[in-house]
Amino acid sequence: MSFQTVSPYVRIAMDSIIQSPWMLKERMIWDYELLYLMEGRADITIEDKIYEGRPGDLFLLKPGQRHSIQIIGDKPIRQPHVHFDLFQQADSGDVKVSFKMLQDMDDTERSWFRKDELSGALVDLPNYIRLREPSRVEQQLFGIIYEFEAKLPLYEWRLKGSLLELITSVVREHAWNGRLFENSLHQELLLDIERYIAAHVHRELKLDELSERFHISKYYLIHLFNKVFDVSPIQYHQRIRLERAKNMIRHTLMPLQEVADQLGFSSIHAFSRAFKKKVGVSPAGFRKEFRNEPR
Repeated sequence: MSFQTVSPYVRIAMDSIIQSPWMLKERMIWDYELLYLMEGRADITIEDKIYEGRPGDLFLLKPGQRHSIQIIGDKPIRQPHVHFDLFQQADSGDVKVSFKMLQDMDDTERSWFRKDELSGALVDLPNYIRLREPSRVEQQLFGIIYEFEAKLPLYEWRLKGSLLELITSVVREHAWNGRLFENSLHQELLLDIERYIAAHVHRELKLDELSERFHISKYYLIHLFNKVFDVSPIQYHQRIRLERAKNMIRHTLMPLQEVADQLGFSSIHAFSRAFKKKVGVSPAGFRKEFRNEPR
């Protein structure tokens, strides 16, 4: 399946407070479960690996993985969680939350296992993530729980969008944690620079300007950007400018000269050269191809 067609289905979303002692016996689920440990401590065993969960920990339980949960100590745990299919399927409404092991399932139940699309080349999420900003995930997760429980008009649309936003946040955080950082100050600095670049997509940017504004050497700035984005700051700026140009060409009737002017290119010729180098076709050719696509 293509990630361009992701359309998740939220099976259940709830906030659970569970008193000690308690244990969830080993099971396999047919779908995904995102489980956030908000309060208390628990041993969460996934495929024979034991994680000592603490407040702020996020767990992704994947289709077909054996797992169990046991509270540590005498305090309760609070675990807001959501079960979901990454791609809604014809039987999504029929599939329940599993509390069984494979040997206890019938043939129909065994056919319910979803393909694990979050353990691949494009997106590879682990079972356990120690969150840098748990408050953001809490807010997103409780938004999903509210929509699921309130069931306001068009709540299904809101659930899909909210879950995609949550998954995207988790994927980005994990990817950044895997590539960054010497320290958290560099992390905040790079976020500030990335936001500044995005806010100035309408004009040329120079490395000297970024270096002076953010009090960082040009060489170290290039090092940080290459480490995270695989391109230099100026290449990153050019990339988002040209993505903006593609959207303007696709979705407006704006003359190409005006597109070039609004994005701060020195001339229509400079714009055309940069666009063709990145996209493989001239701006005029790109607009023509788009207009000729079947709707």
